[in-house]
Amino acid sequence: MIILERQIKRALNLKWIKYVYPLREHPNRAPYFLGRSRTLKINAYIDGFNLYHSIDALKDNTLKWLNLRKLCELFLKEGDELNEVYYFSAPPTHLPTKMQRYEAYTKALQGAGVKAIFGSFKKKFAKCHVCGARYVTHEEKQTDINIAIKLLQDVFNDDFDKAFLVTADTDLVSTIKTIRQTYPHKSIILLTPPNRAKYSHELKQNATASLEIKVKHIRRALLPNEVNFNGEIVKIPAEYQIV
Repeated sequence: MIILERQIKRALNLKWIKYVYPLREHPNRAPYFLGRSRTLKINAYIDGFNLYHSIDALKDNTLKWLNLRKLCELFLKEGDELNEVYYFSAPPTHLPTKMQRYEAYTKALQGAGVKAIFGSFKKKFAKCHVCGARYVTHEEKQTDINIAIKLLQDVFNDDFDKAFLVTADTDLVSTIKTIRQTYPHKSIILLTPPNRAKYSHELKQNATASLEIKVKHIRRALLPNEVNFNGEIVKIPAEYQIV
């Protein structure tokens, strides 16, 4: 078998032979390649504000200092290897106090090996349903489209075997459908934020599989109080510290 494998590699001038014969992948199990299982590459795509608001609803600020890479590692199966973790969010520049915490957190995430992709907040006018008065508010833009574009880009470039998608936003249903239909050998694993699974029925229907992030997972995946980001020591905000 070893001699045959070497001969095939030389004949095709490939570093690795993918299939001896066509295989249909089980969504949660590594396929077998020349008598052994290969590592499945995992990318994670995290809807930052969707996850944040679900954690905020738990009324425990200490859970917000969350290491997203470590969180994703808790959901790996045997044969899985976590590759890139992408955090999609938008800086709340219109809220100075929150912006300070946001900057600290995004730097800490990047120091922990997470890649951040930013959208923005846009000013808009809204109308009070009670008195009819108009007022200025801000709306997050680009996060869901940034996730969709990055997912489609990475699946096209064969950058992952399985994707962890952390969200409960049904705007991403069409993206999941497109990937599953066009690339049926790729798996999309939905990780729903805490207490959001009941709002994610359509997402779960279209994903390869779905799991729920629970408080116990978050507690096991908190960042240290100090994180090195490109030589800068980023400290946990006082509001997030465990007393």
